[in-house]
Amino acid sequence: MNDQTDLSRQPNADPYEQPETAASGVLRARFPKKMLFFTGLILLLMVLAMTLISEVEDLLGVGLDIVIVCSIFGSAMLIVLWVGWFLVLSRWKWWQRILAGVLVVSLPFAVVSVFLSVFRPIHGGDISIIRFEPIWASQPEAPPVPVDVKPVKVDLNTETPHDFPMFLGKNRNGKIRADFQIDSDRFSSATLLWKQSIGSGWSGFASRNGYAVTMEQRGDQECITCYSVETGQLQWLYQHTARHHDSMNLGRVGPRTTPTIFDGMVYAVGAVGNCVCLNGADGAVVWQVDLNEVLGIELASQTDSDGLEFQYEKNTVLSWGRSGSALIVGDLVVVPGGGPSGNVSTLLAFDRLTGELRWRGGREMIAYGSPVLATVAGRPQILLLAESQVMGFDPDTGEPLWKFSRPGESNGGANTSQVSVVSESQVLTSKGYPDGGGELISLKNEDGSIIPTSVWNNPRVLKTKLTSPVLLNGHSYSLSNGFLECARLADGQRIWKRRGRFGHGQVLLVNDHLLVHSESGTLYLVRATPGGYEELGSFPTISGVCWNTLCLYGNRILIRSEIEAACFELPVSGG
Repeated sequence: MNDQTDLSRQPNADPYEQPETAASGVLRARFPKKMLFFTGLILLLMVLAMTLISEVEDLLGVGLDIVIVCSIFGSAMLIVLWVGWFLVLSRWKWWQRILAGVLVVSLPFAVVSVFLSVFRPIHGGDISIIRFEPIWASQPEAPPVPVDVKPVKVDLNTETPHDFPMFLGKNRNGKIRADFQIDSDRFSSATLLWKQSIGSGWSGFASRNGYAVTMEQRGDQECITCYSVETGQLQWLYQHTARHHDSMNLGRVGPRTTPTIFDGMVYAVGAVGNCVCLNGADGAVVWQVDLNEVLGIELASQTDSDGLEFQYEKNTVLSWGRSGSALIVGDLVVVPGGGPSGNVSTLLAFDRLTGELRWRGGREMIAYGSPVLATVAGRPQILLLAESQVMGFDPDTGEPLWKFSRPGESNGGANTSQVSVVSESQVLTSKGYPDGGGELISLKNEDGSIIPTSVWNNPRVLKTKLTSPVLLNGHSYSLSNGFLECARLADGQRIWKRRGRFGHGQVLLVNDHLLVHSESGTLYLVRATPGGYEELGSFPTISGVCWNTLCLYGNRILIRSEIEAACFELPVSGG
């Protein structure tokens, strides 16, 4: 007779209660070697996908954000499978099953909790993490809510050749034709003029005549601030009681738009609908309009972890706040509209001197880009990439001249980039997220009607998430899925890409050089050439997450994040 116990011949035996003498043998027999191999394989694939993200992006056209999401779900699924195996299939004693299940669930959380008690994650432009900092590392303290600010009279009326008066520059295309060349040999030793803390938000700087304006959140006050370019000293401040962040806090706190300087006035749009015109001399209100009243928008309010009340649009799909900067068109100031379903106005035009509503244009929901004025297909028009349509509008009446479908959801994979004018008859659109990519659209004027058609559509290039491409000599240069990329405009083919640590930063074209500010706070000088990536220098800049657009006033580069701002003097050659 076989010495080994035959459980199948013992009718009263509990198959889960094994003899003590055989316990170790049973554990070895039931240990899931295949599942252990499967777990190791999945973890290896996760590590390889993050390490070889450039190759994954080439193969699948997805960025680090999608890889991280898949890794999170994969890790959660592995934990569920292991717990299920221990509880159902292991044949261990019940206390062993429960203990093993608890350990599988609690151990990862314990490790993460201990790690986070020592290091603070700095989040990036998706769910990725730029870096970890020790919790004792100091961060710039946000400026206090001002009580009494005595404004200093400034001159924003006088124009200079160096002005950068609106979002992405004079032509709203991220291109600067400077009368100097940046000295690449000395670029890495650029001179810091000033650096200081700043209120939260994703606004960039606009500059004129030696002064720069931006928007920032200080406590429960949404502010428009004016600084000296040379010293960083605050000149005047306008404040309005409002505080935005989305209900999930993915987009963070604060205003998003960059102010526009025109004819001595400052025009700005708050994250929850405060549209205002200020006297550029001292920040005094000239006129003010609540876009929520105009559009029939209801605001929801909650209290955040700081104990401050914040607002967001309750009855629309605009989840991450108003990001469209004001555009001056003659005697009008044009801003993206929006509104609840069934009562949407894509664009709104106000009298720039009085704030009186002059026209509404379009019935398509807005996204997060800004309007652009250009002459295309023989017609002056306002271009805008809305939620799921790229559109052109008559500047005088707001009448839509044409529209062309583009993927996008303003509460999901959103359109945030500008419409780029390629030629007198072509425009370029770009977008991040899995449904994004670049598309070149031809516009033909046939008997007064503009007919849009697609020239090419490539979902693997121009996946711009928080930035816009810049164009030069038949090529586009952009941060696509976090890579610096050059693509050919004729057919939409990628010429080269560079991984680097750019993330979802910002790009500015100065003559034939790219200024690339990484999401983590490094400024790079790169030659804009289809011949390949050619880095000419770099230097660290500021702390925080650098999603904010760049501003160049002469050879002074103004940069900011959600916690800090700075101005550097770039070395130049020529005059």
